Amino acid sequence: GMIKSIVSQTLDYDDFTDGGGAAGSIEFDTDLPAGAIPLAWRAKATDGFTGDTSAVISVGIDGDPDKYSADTAQSVFAAGTVGSLVLAEDAMQDDFATAQTPVVTVTADADWGDVDGGSMVVEIFYIEPEPFA
Repeated sequence: GMIKSIVSQTLDYDDFTDGGGAAGSIEFDTDLPAGAIPLAWRAKATDGFTGDTSAVISVGIDGDPDKYSADTAQSVFAAGTVGSLVLAEDAMQDDFATAQTPVVTVTADADWGDVDGGSMVVEIFYIEPEPFA
């Protein structure tokens, strides 16, 4: 049968890497394993990502930062829980033959350096299918 799984990580604003513009990003410590079929993610912001006027979150991988985000307009500017399903065209691609490192990006309005607060738990939900015979 299929195994339902989650990778989860607490992400604090000061752990993000400043991309030099409005965006900050951070890699998960735990990879999605080879063969995983990602389904969705959710982010529970215990503290909003404050200091600028907006904070939009996307979840993906290096080089495709919204790969797991069909909805790219979710905000973590205020405390609360948001999330997105994975893009249909990205859910079953060949690159899942290898483990994938999730990347979370938060994009502020003007400059990531203005962000002076924020903490959230991000969970990525996936299934591990039985291998083909």
